[in-house]
Amino acid sequence: MRIAILGGTRFIGRAVVERLAAEGHSLLVVHRGDHEPEGLVEVEHAHVDRHDGAALAAALKPFDPEALVDISGMNAAAADAALGAVGESVKLIALSSVDAYRAYDGVHSDRTTDALPLTEESPLRERRFVDGPQYENLEVEERYLPRGATVLRLGAVYGEHDYQARFEFILRRVRAGRRRIPVGSGQFLFSRVYVGDVAAAVSLALGGEFPGVFNVVEPSTAPYRLFAEQILAAADAADVELVKVRDDLLPEDLSLTGAPTQHLQVDSSKARTVLGWTPTDPAATLRTSVRWHLANPPADASDDFSADDAVLG
Repeated sequence: MRIAILGGTRFIGRAVVERLAAEGHSLLVVHRGDHEPEGLVEVEHAHVDRHDGAALAAALKPFDPEALVDISGMNAAAADAALGAVGESVKLIALSSVDAYRAYDGVHSDRTTDALPLTEESPLRERRFVDGPQYENLEVEERYLPRGATVLRLGAVYGEHDYQARFEFILRRVRAGRRRIPVGSGQFLFSRVYVGDVAAAVSLALGGEFPGVFNVVEPSTAPYRLFAEQILAAADAADVELVKVRDDLLPEDLSLTGAPTQHLQVDSSKARTVLGWTPTDPAATLRTSVRWHLANPPADASDDFSADDAVLG
């Protein structure tokens, strides 16, 4: 299949490209050229600003895609440009996030809004642009769904090349040799998914007609203290002590170990039954991911632990 991928060089896009290339698809990766790191799979690239509808259409026309996977869509303008550049017969896959649910706003506004687990039928956010003026997955979904697209709502994605560094709240302390780490009540539930399993879900969605929304998360969700313990075990640092402190005393980067008023535990049974999606063993993917991040620390990793020292006494 000829597949155009909008944003295929960083983290999720990179994993999707690797998966689809290995399956033998013909790929065109469309991006601005700002992020083209070493080690990418050798496929065709087009350096285009995806928000420029005319330029995007011109780049896609000679490739004549049968499918389009939108990984970098951030808002209505991005989605409109993409949809205007392809014909009605092109299969559409758009990545979204569980931040579309009202419960996500509940986390940010310190309100309990919804029962768990969250399903594809759970209420969506009414407040827009919670994460900033350029980022709104609800707008992306509203453009793609009327065109018969498959929309994949992702949980907290982890894995190799994760530029959000979701393990860093623990690993920066492990690398520094810290023996005690302050944590809060540790009960926050935030469903996660391995980046390679996201790529698998994209592949499955391309293989049939699956219009609508699918949650893509691991079936079980470890509370944040257990998640921290799992990271430590995967880093061979299980002897590091997690010291419970009051939530209001937590250093900022450890705030997720506190007690929220709303959880983000999400159900993915629809993806597993309809798409046939089966996530990889989370214990194995977590260990692989942690080992990669230990070997590839962020260039801007902080070595300031004064907030830890203050609360630990």
